[in-house]
Amino acid sequence: MQLVITEVSQIQPYIFTSNRMRENVGASYLVVQATEDWALEIVNEVAPRNNINPKKMKLEDSMCIEDPEAGLDAEVLYAGGGNFVVLFRSEDFALAFGRKLSRKVLTDAPGLQLVSVREPFEWTEPLSQKVKATLEKLEEKKRAWVPSTPLLGLGVTVMCRSTGLPAVGVTPPIEDEPGYPASAEVLAKVRNVKRARERLKKLLSPSEGYEYPEDLDHLGRSPGEYSHIAVVHIDGNDMGQRKKKIGEEYKDPQRNRDYIKAMRAFCEGVKEAAQHALNGVIEKLAERLKQSRNCLEVYGLDKEDRKVKVTEIKLEPLDDGTYYLPILPIVYGGDDITFVCDGRLGLSLAIKYIRSFEKETARRLECRGKVTSCAGIAIVKSHYPFAQAYKLAEELCKSAKNYRRKNEIQDSCLDWHFALSGFTGSIEEIREREYKIEEIGERKGEVKARRLTLRPVTLDENPKEPLRAWPVVREGIKGFRRPNWVGRRNKLKALREALRLGPESVKQFMLRHEIKRLPEVALSMTDLPEKGWQGDYCGYFDALELYDWFIPLEEDDQ
Repeated sequence: MQLVITEVSQIQPYIFTSNRMRENVGASYLVVQATEDWALEIVNEVAPRNNINPKKMKLEDSMCIEDPEAGLDAEVLYAGGGNFVVLFRSEDFALAFGRKLSRKVLTDAPGLQLVSVREPFEWTEPLSQKVKATLEKLEEKKRAWVPSTPLLGLGVTVMCRSTGLPAVGVTPPIEDEPGYPASAEVLAKVRNVKRARERLKKLLSPSEGYEYPEDLDHLGRSPGEYSHIAVVHIDGNDMGQRKKKIGEEYKDPQRNRDYIKAMRAFCEGVKEAAQHALNGVIEKLAERLKQSRNCLEVYGLDKEDRKVKVTEIKLEPLDDGTYYLPILPIVYGGDDITFVCDGRLGLSLAIKYIRSFEKETARRLECRGKVTSCAGIAIVKSHYPFAQAYKLAEELCKSAKNYRRKNEIQDSCLDWHFALSGFTGSIEEIREREYKIEEIGERKGEVKARRLTLRPVTLDENPKEPLRAWPVVREGIKGFRRPNWVGRRNKLKALREALRLGPESVKQFMLRHEIKRLPEVALSMTDLPEKGWQGDYCGYFDALELYDWFIPLEEDDQ
Protein backbone atom coordinates (compact mmCIF):
# COMPACT_ATOMS: atom_id res chain seq x y z
CA MET A 1 0.00 0.00 0.00
CA GLN A 2 0.91 3.68 -0.33
CA LEU A 3 0.07 6.32 2.28
CA VAL A 4 -0.34 9.78 0.74
CA ILE A 5 -0.77 13.02 2.68
CA THR A 6 -1.33 16.32 0.87
CA GLU A 7 -1.57 19.79 2.35
CA VAL A 8 -1.93 23.34 1.11
CA SER A 9 0.97 25.46 2.36
CA GLN A 10 1.07 29.22 2.97
CA ILE A 11 -2.72 29.42 3.12
CA GLN A 12 -3.07 32.77 4.86
CA PRO A 13 -0.74 34.70 2.51
CA TYR A 14 -2.56 33.19 -0.47
CA ILE A 15 -5.97 34.28 0.79
CA PHE A 16 -5.22 37.62 2.42
CA THR A 17 -2.47 39.29 0.40
CA SER A 18 -5.07 41.25 -1.57
CA ASN A 19 -6.98 44.29 -0.35
CA ARG A 20 -9.94 43.38 -2.60
CA MET A 21 -12.64 41.43 -0.81
CA ARG A 22 -13.77 39.36 -3.79
CA GLU A 23 -10.21 38.11 -4.34
CA ASN A 24 -10.02 36.99 -0.69
CA VAL A 25 -13.37 35.19 -0.98
CA GLY A 26 -12.37 33.45 -4.22
CA ALA A 27 -8.98 32.43 -2.79
CA SER A 28 -10.61 30.88 0.29
CA TYR A 29 -12.84 28.79 -1.96
CA LEU A 30 -9.85 27.50 -3.97
CA VAL A 31 -8.01 26.44 -0.80
CA VAL A 32 -10.99 24.34 0.29
CA GLN A 33 -11.32 22.79 -3.16
CA ALA A 34 -7.67 21.70 -3.25
CA THR A 35 -7.84 19.59 -0.08
CA GLU A 36 -11.46 18.49 -0.22
CA ASP A 37 -13.60 18.43 -3.39
CA TRP A 38 -10.82 18.24 -6.00
CA ALA A 39 -8.90 15.64 -3.99
CA LEU A 40 -12.02 13.48 -3.59
CA GLU A 41 -12.91 13.78 -7.27
CA ILE A 42 -9.40 12.76 -8.35
CA VAL A 43 -9.39 9.75 -6.01
CA ASN A 44 -12.62 8.72 -7.77
CA GLU A 45 -10.94 9.13 -11.16
CA VAL A 46 -7.72 7.20 -10.50
CA ALA A 47 -9.11 4.57 -8.10
CA PRO A 48 -12.87 4.14 -8.72
CA ARG A 49 -13.21 1.40 -6.11
CA ASN A 50 -13.01 3.48 -2.93
CA ASN A 51 -14.92 4.46 0.22
CA ILE A 52 -16.33 7.75 -1.10
CA ASN A 53 -20.10 8.03 -1.32
CA PRO A 54 -20.52 9.56 -4.83
CA LYS A 55 -23.84 11.27 -4.09
CA LYS A 56 -22.97 12.89 -0.77
CA MET A 57 -19.18 12.98 -1.31
CA LYS A 58 -18.86 11.57 2.21
CA LEU A 59 -16.64 8.79 3.54
CA GLU A 60 -18.20 5.37 4.23
CA ASP A 61 -17.01 3.72 7.46
CA SER A 62 -18.18 0.28 6.37
CA MET A 63 -15.76 0.05 3.41
CA CYS A 64 -12.26 -0.96 4.52
CA ILE A 65 -9.16 -1.28 2.35
CA GLU A 66 -7.74 -4.17 4.40
CA ASP A 67 -10.87 -6.25 3.73
CA PRO A 68 -10.28 -8.47 0.63
CA GLU A 69 -14.01 -8.77 0.00
CA ALA A 70 -14.38 -4.99 -0.27
CA GLY A 71 -11.78 -4.94 -3.06
CA LEU A 72 -10.92 -1.26 -2.55
CA ASP A 73 -8.17 0.41 -4.55
CA ALA A 74 -8.16 3.44 -2.23
CA GLU A 75 -9.54 4.51 1.12
CA VAL A 76 -9.63 8.15 2.18
CA LEU A 77 -8.79 8.08 5.89
CA TYR A 78 -9.77 11.63 6.72
CA ALA A 79 -9.76 15.17 5.41
CA GLY A 80 -9.45 17.94 7.97
CA GLY A 81 -7.20 20.60 9.39
CA GLY A 82 -5.83 21.30 5.91
CA ASN A 83 -4.69 17.67 5.46
CA PHE A 84 -5.97 15.07 3.00
CA VAL A 85 -4.89 11.54 4.03
CA VAL A 86 -5.50 8.56 1.75
CA LEU A 87 -4.32 4.94 1.42
CA PHE A 88 -3.85 3.51 -2.10
CA ARG A 89 -3.63 -0.16 -2.95
CA SER A 90 -0.60 0.33 -5.21
CA GLU A 91 2.07 2.87 -6.11
CA ASP A 92 0.52 3.40 -9.55
CA PHE A 93 -2.69 4.74 -8.03
CA ALA A 94 -0.72 7.02 -5.70
CA LEU A 95 1.42 8.44 -8.51
CA ALA A 96 -1.61 9.05 -10.71
CA PHE A 97 -3.35 10.86 -7.85
CA GLY A 98 -0.34 13.10 -7.24
CA ARG A 99 0.03 14.00 -10.91
CA LYS A 100 -3.64 14.81 -11.47
CA LEU A 101 -4.10 16.84 -8.28
CA SER A 102 -0.90 18.82 -8.93
CA ARG A 103 -2.00 19.60 -12.47
CA LYS A 104 -5.47 20.61 -11.26
CA VAL A 105 -4.01 23.03 -8.70
CA LEU A 106 -1.48 24.46 -11.18
CA THR A 107 -4.11 25.15 -13.84
CA ASP A 108 -7.16 26.08 -11.73
CA ALA A 109 -5.49 27.72 -8.70
CA PRO A 110 -2.25 29.39 -9.86
CA GLY A 111 -0.06 30.50 -6.99
CA LEU A 112 -1.48 27.96 -4.51
CA GLN A 113 1.26 25.80 -2.95
CA LEU A 114 0.42 22.10 -2.69
CA VAL A 115 2.77 19.83 -0.72
CA SER A 116 2.49 16.04 -0.92
CA VAL A 117 4.35 13.12 0.67
CA ARG A 118 4.05 9.45 -0.29
CA GLU A 119 5.24 6.56 1.88
CA PRO A 120 4.95 2.73 1.54
CA PHE A 121 2.81 1.06 4.19
CA GLU A 122 1.92 -2.47 5.28
CA TRP A 123 -1.21 -3.18 7.29
CA THR A 124 0.91 -5.05 9.85
CA GLU A 125 2.57 -1.70 10.75
CA PRO A 126 1.00 0.74 13.27
CA LEU A 127 -0.89 3.16 11.02
CA SER A 128 -1.01 5.94 13.62
CA GLN A 129 2.79 6.03 13.87
CA LYS A 130 3.13 5.89 10.09
CA VAL A 131 0.84 8.90 9.73
CA LYS A 132 2.83 10.74 12.41
CA ALA A 133 6.14 10.02 10.66
CA THR A 134 4.70 11.02 7.27
CA LEU A 135 3.38 14.31 8.68
CA GLU A 136 6.86 15.02 10.05
CA LYS A 137 8.32 14.44 6.57
CA LEU A 138 5.67 16.75 5.19
CA GLU A 139 6.82 19.48 7.59
CA GLU A 140 10.45 18.89 6.57
CA LYS A 141 9.48 19.21 2.94
CA LYS A 142 7.66 22.48 3.61
CA ARG A 143 10.67 23.90 5.47
CA ALA A 144 13.07 22.82 2.72
CA TRP A 145 10.95 24.30 -0.06
CA VAL A 146 12.77 27.04 -1.95
CA PRO A 147 10.36 29.55 -3.51
CA SER A 148 10.96 30.19 -7.17
CA THR A 149 11.45 33.72 -8.39
CA PRO A 150 8.47 34.61 -10.58
CA LEU A 151 9.09 35.97 -14.06
CA LEU A 152 8.19 39.65 -13.80
CA GLY A 153 7.56 40.11 -17.49
CA LEU A 154 9.39 40.45 -20.77
CA GLY A 155 9.27 43.44 -23.09
CA VAL A 156 6.24 45.67 -22.56
CA THR A 157 3.94 44.21 -19.89
CA VAL A 158 1.12 45.46 -17.69
CA MET A 159 1.43 44.74 -13.97
CA CYS A 160 -1.32 43.07 -11.95
CA ARG A 161 -2.71 45.61 -9.48
CA SER A 162 -2.95 43.03 -6.69
CA THR A 163 0.22 40.93 -6.97
CA GLY A 164 2.62 43.01 -9.08
CA LEU A 165 3.10 40.04 -11.43
CA PRO A 166 2.54 40.32 -15.20
CA ALA A 167 -1.15 40.64 -16.02
CA VAL A 168 -2.62 38.00 -18.32
CA GLY A 169 -6.12 39.44 -18.54
CA VAL A 170 -8.63 41.93 -17.17
CA THR A 171 -11.09 41.14 -14.40
CA PRO A 172 -14.82 41.61 -15.04
CA PRO A 173 -16.19 44.94 -13.69
CA ILE A 174 -18.13 44.98 -10.44
CA GLU A 175 -20.70 47.69 -9.63
CA ASP A 176 -18.99 51.06 -10.27
CA GLU A 177 -15.47 49.61 -10.36
CA PRO A 178 -14.15 48.87 -13.86
CA GLY A 179 -12.10 45.79 -14.62
CA TYR A 180 -8.39 45.94 -13.82
CA PRO A 181 -5.31 44.09 -15.16
CA ALA A 182 -4.75 40.86 -13.22
CA SER A 183 -2.30 37.97 -13.04
CA ALA A 184 -3.33 34.34 -13.57
CA GLU A 185 -3.56 33.87 -9.79
CA VAL A 186 -5.93 36.80 -9.31
CA LEU A 187 -8.07 35.88 -12.33
CA ALA A 188 -8.54 32.37 -10.91
CA LYS A 189 -9.66 33.85 -7.58
CA VAL A 190 -12.09 36.28 -9.22
CA ARG A 191 -13.55 33.57 -11.48
CA ASN A 192 -14.47 31.53 -8.40
CA VAL A 193 -16.22 34.28 -6.43
CA LYS A 194 -19.67 33.19 -7.61
CA ARG A 195 -18.96 29.55 -6.67
CA ALA A 196 -17.61 30.70 -3.30
CA ARG A 197 -20.81 32.63 -2.55
CA GLU A 198 -22.93 29.63 -3.60
CA ARG A 199 -20.94 27.40 -1.24
CA LEU A 200 -21.32 29.95 1.57
CA LYS A 201 -25.10 30.11 1.14
CA LYS A 202 -25.31 26.31 0.97
CA LEU A 203 -23.30 25.68 4.15
CA LEU A 204 -24.31 28.80 6.10
CA SER A 205 -27.68 29.75 4.71
CA PRO A 206 -28.69 33.31 5.72
CA SER A 207 -32.15 33.78 7.23
CA GLU A 208 -35.02 34.76 4.95
CA GLY A 209 -34.89 38.43 4.06
CA TYR A 210 -31.11 38.70 4.44
CA GLU A 211 -28.11 38.37 2.13
CA TYR A 212 -24.37 38.32 2.66
CA PRO A 213 -22.69 41.62 1.77
CA GLU A 214 -20.55 41.89 -1.34
CA ASP A 215 -18.50 44.86 -0.16
CA LEU A 216 -17.08 46.11 3.13
CA ASP A 217 -19.26 49.22 2.85
CA HIS A 218 -22.33 46.99 3.25
CA LEU A 219 -21.44 45.77 6.76
CA GLY A 220 -23.70 48.21 8.64
CA ARG A 221 -21.60 51.36 8.61
CA SER A 222 -23.17 54.61 9.79
CA PRO A 223 -22.18 57.32 7.26
CA GLY A 224 -20.40 60.26 8.85
CA GLU A 225 -20.29 58.59 12.27
CA TYR A 226 -19.09 54.98 12.27
CA SER A 227 -17.27 53.51 9.30
CA HIS A 228 -15.22 50.72 10.78
CA ILE A 229 -15.03 46.97 10.38
CA ALA A 230 -13.75 44.18 12.61
CA VAL A 231 -11.57 41.45 11.13
CA VAL A 232 -11.97 38.42 13.37
CA HIS A 233 -9.59 35.44 13.29
CA ILE A 234 -10.35 32.46 15.57
CA ASP A 235 -8.22 29.33 15.90
CA GLY A 236 -8.85 26.15 17.90
CA ASN A 237 -6.45 25.36 20.73
CA ASP A 238 -4.17 22.30 20.87
CA MET A 239 -5.56 20.66 17.74
CA GLY A 240 -2.22 19.08 16.83
CA GLN A 241 -1.81 17.72 20.34
CA ARG A 242 -5.29 16.20 20.24
CA LYS A 243 -4.48 14.36 17.01
CA LYS A 244 -1.19 13.12 18.44
CA LYS A 245 -3.03 11.87 21.52
CA ILE A 246 -5.41 9.86 19.33
CA GLY A 247 -2.38 8.35 17.57
CA GLU A 248 -0.81 7.37 20.90
CA GLU A 249 -4.02 5.57 21.91
CA TYR A 250 -3.88 3.32 18.86
CA LYS A 251 -0.22 2.35 18.51
CA ASP A 252 -1.01 -1.35 18.22
CA PRO A 253 -1.21 -2.43 14.53
CA GLN A 254 -4.24 -4.55 15.43
CA ARG A 255 -6.06 -1.28 16.19
CA ASN A 256 -5.37 0.41 12.85
CA ARG A 257 -9.05 0.37 11.95
CA ASP A 258 -9.96 1.87 15.35
CA TYR A 259 -7.43 4.64 14.68
CA ILE A 260 -9.02 5.43 11.32
CA LYS A 261 -12.47 5.58 12.86
CA ALA A 262 -11.29 7.79 15.73
CA MET A 263 -9.44 10.26 13.49
CA ARG A 264 -12.29 10.38 11.00
CA ALA A 265 -14.83 10.98 13.77
CA PHE A 266 -12.64 13.70 15.32
CA CYS A 267 -12.07 15.58 12.04
CA GLU A 268 -15.71 15.33 10.98
CA GLY A 269 -16.87 16.28 14.46
CA VAL A 270 -14.72 19.43 14.52
CA LYS A 271 -15.83 20.40 11.01
CA GLU A 272 -19.53 19.94 11.81
CA ALA A 273 -19.18 21.69 15.17
CA ALA A 274 -17.55 24.73 13.56
CA GLN A 275 -20.20 24.89 10.86
CA HIS A 276 -23.07 24.61 13.35
CA ALA A 277 -21.47 27.16 15.68
CA LEU A 278 -20.98 29.74 12.92
CA ASN A 279 -24.45 29.05 11.57
CA GLY A 280 -25.81 29.63 15.08
CA VAL A 281 -24.02 32.98 15.28
CA ILE A 282 -25.49 34.09 11.95
CA GLU A 283 -28.98 32.94 12.94
CA LYS A 284 -28.74 34.74 16.28
CA LEU A 285 -27.60 37.94 14.56
CA ALA A 286 -30.51 37.74 12.07
CA GLU A 287 -32.93 37.05 14.93
CA ARG A 288 -31.75 40.15 16.82
CA LEU A 289 -32.06 42.24 13.67
CA LYS A 290 -35.62 41.06 13.08
CA GLN A 291 -36.59 41.76 16.68
CA SER A 292 -35.20 45.29 16.49
CA ARG A 293 -36.55 46.01 12.99
CA ASN A 294 -33.04 45.97 11.50
CA CYS A 295 -31.68 48.57 13.87
CA LEU A 296 -29.39 47.34 16.65
CA GLU A 297 -29.46 50.01 19.34
CA VAL A 298 -27.59 50.18 22.63
CA TYR A 299 -28.90 52.36 25.45
CA GLY A 300 -27.77 53.37 28.91
CA LEU A 301 -29.84 54.78 31.77
CA ASP A 302 -29.40 58.26 33.26
CA LYS A 303 -30.29 59.40 36.79
CA GLU A 304 -33.98 59.68 35.91
CA ASP A 305 -34.00 56.16 34.39
CA ARG A 306 -34.36 57.64 30.94
CA LYS A 307 -32.82 55.83 28.00
CA VAL A 308 -29.72 57.43 26.50
CA LYS A 309 -28.58 56.06 23.14
CA VAL A 310 -24.94 54.98 23.11
CA THR A 311 -24.62 53.62 19.55
CA GLU A 312 -26.64 51.91 16.83
CA ILE A 313 -26.34 49.89 13.63
CA LYS A 314 -29.13 50.74 11.22
CA LEU A 315 -29.44 48.59 8.10
CA GLU A 316 -30.79 50.05 4.87
CA PRO A 317 -33.06 47.87 2.68
CA LEU A 318 -32.04 46.84 -0.83
CA ASP A 319 -34.28 47.38 -3.86
CA ASP A 320 -35.95 43.97 -3.35
CA GLY A 321 -36.62 44.62 0.35
CA THR A 322 -33.85 42.35 1.67
CA TYR A 323 -31.01 43.49 3.93
CA TYR A 324 -27.30 42.82 4.00
CA LEU A 325 -26.19 41.00 7.14
CA PRO A 326 -23.37 42.92 8.87
CA ILE A 327 -21.12 39.84 8.71
CA LEU A 328 -19.24 38.00 5.94
CA PRO A 329 -17.48 34.66 6.63
CA ILE A 330 -14.30 34.26 4.57
CA VAL A 331 -12.55 31.17 5.98
CA TYR A 332 -14.78 28.55 7.62
CA GLY A 333 -15.40 24.82 7.77
CA GLY A 334 -12.76 23.89 10.38
CA ASP A 335 -11.40 25.01 13.72
CA ASP A 336 -9.69 27.96 11.98
CA ILE A 337 -12.19 30.65 10.88
CA THR A 338 -12.02 34.25 9.72
CA PHE A 339 -14.90 36.67 9.19
CA VAL A 340 -15.44 40.41 8.83
CA CYS A 341 -18.28 42.35 10.40
CA ASP A 342 -19.27 45.79 11.61
CA GLY A 343 -16.62 47.03 14.04
CA ARG A 344 -19.09 47.23 16.92
CA LEU A 345 -20.04 43.54 16.57
CA GLY A 346 -16.54 42.05 16.41
CA LEU A 347 -16.22 41.08 20.07
CA SER A 348 -19.81 39.93 20.62
CA LEU A 349 -19.83 37.72 17.50
CA ALA A 350 -16.41 36.24 18.33
CA ILE A 351 -17.51 35.43 21.89
CA LYS A 352 -20.79 33.90 20.69
CA TYR A 353 -18.92 31.71 18.19
CA ILE A 354 -16.32 30.49 20.72
CA ARG A 355 -18.98 29.56 23.27
CA SER A 356 -21.10 27.78 20.63
CA PHE A 357 -18.04 25.94 19.27
CA GLU A 358 -17.16 24.71 22.77
CA LYS A 359 -20.69 23.37 23.30
CA GLU A 360 -20.85 21.73 19.86
CA THR A 361 -17.47 20.00 20.22
CA ALA A 362 -18.30 18.84 23.76
CA ARG A 363 -21.46 17.23 22.38
CA ARG A 364 -20.01 15.77 19.18
CA LEU A 365 -16.58 14.64 20.37
CA GLU A 366 -18.01 13.05 23.54
CA CYS A 367 -15.14 11.65 25.64
CA ARG A 368 -12.56 13.86 23.94
CA GLY A 369 -14.03 16.96 25.55
CA LYS A 370 -14.74 20.46 24.29
CA VAL A 371 -12.33 22.34 22.03
CA THR A 372 -11.44 25.82 23.23
CA SER A 373 -10.28 28.63 20.94
CA CYS A 374 -8.37 31.90 20.87
CA ALA A 375 -9.60 34.95 18.98
CA GLY A 376 -7.95 38.07 17.58
CA ILE A 377 -10.20 41.03 16.71
CA ALA A 378 -8.75 43.93 14.71
CA ILE A 379 -11.04 47.00 14.51
CA VAL A 380 -10.03 49.23 11.59
CA LYS A 381 -11.50 51.76 9.18
CA SER A 382 -13.52 50.14 6.41
CA HIS A 383 -11.08 51.28 3.73
CA TYR A 384 -7.99 50.34 5.71
CA PRO A 385 -5.74 47.92 3.73
CA PHE A 386 -7.45 44.60 4.35
CA ALA A 387 -4.26 42.52 4.12
CA GLN A 388 -2.77 44.52 7.00
CA ALA A 389 -5.99 44.29 9.01
CA TYR A 390 -5.96 40.51 8.71
CA LYS A 391 -2.28 40.39 9.65
CA LEU A 392 -3.12 42.34 12.81
CA ALA A 393 -6.03 39.98 13.65
CA GLU A 394 -3.76 36.96 13.20
CA GLU A 395 -1.10 38.56 15.43
CA LEU A 396 -3.73 39.25 18.10
CA CYS A 397 -4.86 35.62 17.96
CA LYS A 398 -1.24 34.51 18.47
CA SER A 399 -0.97 36.96 21.37
CA ALA A 400 -3.98 35.30 23.03
CA LYS A 401 -2.51 31.83 22.40
CA ASN A 402 0.86 32.84 23.83
CA TYR A 403 -0.79 34.22 26.96
CA ARG A 404 -2.82 31.03 27.34
CA ARG A 405 0.23 28.80 26.91
CA LYS A 406 2.52 30.86 29.13
CA ASN A 407 0.02 30.85 32.01
CA GLU A 408 -1.10 27.24 31.44
CA ILE A 409 -4.73 28.27 31.05
CA GLN A 410 -7.15 25.61 29.83
CA ASP A 411 -9.97 27.85 28.61
CA SER A 412 -10.47 30.20 25.66
CA CYS A 413 -8.77 33.59 25.41
CA LEU A 414 -9.18 36.69 23.25
CA ASP A 415 -7.31 39.84 22.33
CA TRP A 416 -8.37 42.94 20.39
CA HIS A 417 -6.96 46.22 19.18
CA PHE A 418 -8.24 49.47 17.70
CA ALA A 419 -6.22 50.61 14.68
CA LEU A 420 -8.40 53.61 13.96
CA SER A 421 -5.62 55.72 12.48
CA GLY A 422 -3.10 53.12 11.35
CA PHE A 423 -0.34 51.46 13.36
CA THR A 424 3.35 50.69 13.18
CA GLY A 425 5.25 47.87 14.83
CA SER A 426 4.11 44.63 16.45
CA ILE A 427 1.24 44.49 18.95
CA GLU A 428 3.78 44.12 21.79
CA GLU A 429 5.62 47.24 20.63
CA ILE A 430 2.37 49.21 20.34
CA ARG A 431 1.35 48.28 23.88
CA GLU A 432 4.78 49.10 25.26
CA ARG A 433 4.52 52.49 23.59
CA GLU A 434 0.85 53.41 24.08
CA TYR A 435 -0.58 51.27 26.90
CA LYS A 436 2.17 51.38 29.45
CA ILE A 437 3.04 54.08 32.00
CA GLU A 438 6.15 54.36 34.11
CA GLU A 439 6.30 55.82 37.63
CA ILE A 440 9.14 56.60 39.98
CA GLY A 441 9.17 54.02 42.77
CA GLU A 442 9.76 54.58 46.47
CA ARG A 443 13.38 53.45 46.24
CA LYS A 444 15.98 55.67 44.64
CA GLY A 445 16.26 55.00 40.92
CA GLU A 446 13.31 52.54 40.95
CA VAL A 447 10.91 52.77 38.00
CA LYS A 448 7.57 50.98 38.18
CA ALA A 449 5.79 49.94 34.98
CA ARG A 450 2.00 49.83 34.92
CA ARG A 451 -0.27 48.46 32.20
CA LEU A 452 -3.34 50.36 31.05
CA THR A 453 -4.80 47.36 29.23
CA LEU A 454 -5.76 43.94 30.58
CA ARG A 455 -5.49 42.30 27.15
CA PRO A 456 -5.18 39.44 26.33
CA VAL A 457 -7.97 38.17 28.61
CA THR A 458 -9.60 34.84 29.32
CA LEU A 459 -13.17 34.44 28.08
CA ASP A 460 -14.33 33.25 31.50
CA GLU A 461 -12.78 33.60 34.96
CA ASN A 462 -9.00 33.74 34.98
CA PRO A 463 -7.48 31.33 37.54
CA LYS A 464 -4.00 32.89 37.28
CA GLU A 465 -4.74 36.63 37.07
CA PRO A 466 -8.39 37.22 38.10
CA LEU A 467 -8.41 40.80 36.81
CA ARG A 468 -7.45 39.78 33.25
CA ALA A 469 -10.80 38.27 32.30
CA TRP A 470 -13.55 39.30 29.87
CA PRO A 471 -16.27 39.39 32.62
CA VAL A 472 -14.27 42.19 34.32
CA VAL A 473 -14.17 44.23 31.10
CA ARG A 474 -17.84 43.49 30.43
CA GLU A 475 -18.90 44.71 33.89
CA GLY A 476 -16.91 47.88 33.27
CA ILE A 477 -18.78 48.56 30.02
CA LYS A 478 -22.10 48.04 31.80
CA GLY A 479 -21.00 50.32 34.64
CA PHE A 480 -20.18 53.23 32.33
CA ARG A 481 -23.59 52.90 30.64
CA ARG A 482 -25.39 53.56 33.93
CA PRO A 483 -26.34 56.79 35.79
CA ASN A 484 -23.60 59.40 36.42
CA TRP A 485 -21.65 58.15 33.41
CA VAL A 486 -23.82 57.41 30.36
CA GLY A 487 -23.84 60.20 27.80
CA ARG A 488 -21.26 62.26 29.68
CA ARG A 489 -18.48 61.90 27.14
CA ASN A 490 -16.30 64.71 28.49
CA LYS A 491 -16.32 63.05 31.88
CA LEU A 492 -15.46 59.64 30.38
CA LYS A 493 -12.65 61.21 28.38
CA ALA A 494 -11.30 62.94 31.48
CA LEU A 495 -11.29 59.64 33.36
CA ARG A 496 -9.30 58.02 30.54
CA GLU A 497 -6.70 60.76 30.78
CA ALA A 498 -6.55 60.41 34.57
CA LEU A 499 -6.06 56.65 34.28
CA ARG A 500 -3.11 57.29 31.96
CA LEU A 501 -1.40 59.29 34.72
CA GLY A 502 -1.80 56.67 37.46
CA PRO A 503 -3.72 56.08 40.73
CA GLU A 504 -2.99 59.48 42.28
CA SER A 505 -4.40 61.27 39.26
CA VAL A 506 -7.54 59.11 39.47
CA LYS A 507 -8.03 60.15 43.10
CA GLN A 508 -7.82 63.82 42.09
CA PHE A 509 -10.33 63.21 39.28
CA MET A 510 -12.77 61.61 41.73
CA LEU A 511 -12.47 64.51 44.19
CA ARG A 512 -12.97 67.07 41.42
CA HIS A 513 -16.11 65.34 40.13
CA GLU A 514 -17.39 64.34 43.60
CA ILE A 515 -17.28 60.63 42.77
CA LYS A 516 -17.09 58.27 45.72
CA ARG A 517 -16.44 55.06 43.81
CA LEU A 518 -15.89 53.94 40.24
CA PRO A 519 -18.14 51.17 38.86
CA GLU A 520 -17.79 47.77 40.53
CA VAL A 521 -16.23 45.26 38.12
CA ALA A 522 -14.96 42.53 40.45
CA LEU A 523 -15.87 42.11 44.11
CA SER A 524 -12.44 40.78 45.05
CA MET A 525 -10.68 43.84 43.57
CA THR A 526 -11.03 46.30 46.45
CA ASP A 527 -8.60 48.93 45.11
CA LEU A 528 -10.28 49.36 41.73
CA PRO A 529 -13.34 51.49 42.69
CA GLU A 530 -11.13 53.90 44.67
CA LYS A 531 -7.93 54.06 42.62
CA GLY A 532 -8.85 52.74 39.17
CA TRP A 533 -5.90 50.38 39.48
CA GLN A 534 -5.30 47.01 41.12
CA GLY A 535 -1.58 46.45 41.54
CA ASP A 536 0.09 47.16 38.20
CA TYR A 537 -3.08 46.82 36.10
CA CYS A 538 -5.77 49.35 35.24
CA GLY A 539 -9.24 47.83 35.50
CA TYR A 540 -11.21 50.40 33.46
CA PHE A 541 -9.26 51.51 30.40
CA ASP A 542 -10.42 48.61 28.19
CA ALA A 543 -14.05 49.18 29.17
CA LEU A 544 -13.78 52.90 28.36
CA GLU A 545 -12.31 52.13 24.93
CA LEU A 546 -15.20 49.74 24.25
CA TYR A 547 -17.91 52.11 25.52
CA ASP A 548 -18.95 53.01 21.94
CA TRP A 549 -17.58 49.85 20.33
CA PHE A 550 -19.45 46.96 21.90
CA ILE A 551 -22.95 45.90 20.91
CA PRO A 552 -23.98 42.75 22.81
CA LEU A 553 -25.61 40.01 20.77
CA GLU A 554 -27.95 38.89 23.54
CA GLU A 555 -30.93 41.22 23.87
CA ASP A 556 -31.19 40.73 27.64
CA ASP A 557 -27.57 41.88 27.98
CA GLN A 558 -28.41 45.48 27.04
